[in-house]
Amino acid sequence: LRIFIGNHRDHIFRGVAYERAFETMAERLGDDEGAMRFLGESLALENDPAMRGSLQLLKFQHLFERDRAAALRFADTLQTAERSPRLFMMIGYYCMEEPADPTRATRNFLRAAELSRGGLERAQAYAMAGSALAGRGEREEAKRYLSLAAGNPEADRMLGEMLWEEGNRLEALDRLVACVARMPGLRASVKLDSLYALAHPGARDLEQRIMAIRIADEGPMGDPAFVDLEGKRHDLGKLRGSKLVIYALSPT
Repeated sequence: LRIFIGNHRDHIFRGVAYERAFETMAERLGDDEGAMRFLGESLALENDPAMRGSLQLLKFQHLFERDRAAALRFADTLQTAERSPRLFMMIGYYCMEEPADPTRATRNFLRAAELSRGGLERAQAYAMAGSALAGRGEREEAKRYLSLAAGNPEADRMLGEMLWEEGNRLEALDRLVACVARMPGLRASVKLDSLYALAHPGARDLEQRIMAIRIADEGPMGDPAFVDLEGKRHDLGKLRGSKLVIYALSPT
């Protein structure tokens, strides 16, 4: 694995090699000191924010399993040092585990939102920040971030339920309809049909409202570049006008 990493400094799979090498040293060989030294050496060679984030996350997870307090102190040192949205999202998720630390979780989710480039990624970060704030009783602040996450099904669900409790039924239903349009499996759990009937007795337009959101044209794709499984880089902008099928695999 070290040979692979050394010979392929820009390969998309070097992250997997880092992870496997670290796990082998730390878990199978029981060489914590060597594993941590390996991470330090690897970080010294990496400038890519995403790859650095993956390496720092390995260290955080390793510490979290052994000494939660030490892991959280380490996480605090990363706030200004790293620029990987995924790193801060994952730390935020860990901070939501019992015993939860909603203040630290919120800080990490908001850092992830600040660094996110994509709208969906940013919405997920704001949704989680809103959830963490709601968990510590800061309802108005939670609503503010959930509003910024509009289009994220969980954010729409949480905000819709809050607004319904406050008596703001029409705005609540707008959120719940948007939630179900994007995540149909939540229709029963949010009791959308019953709530809609209460607010709009005799109305027959719920299905149309759901479908109007579900069937949406967000316009042409941008011109992103991506790397395939062979490590080859592609630029979508150069394929404009061609018929293209993209088969995407989950990175996990």
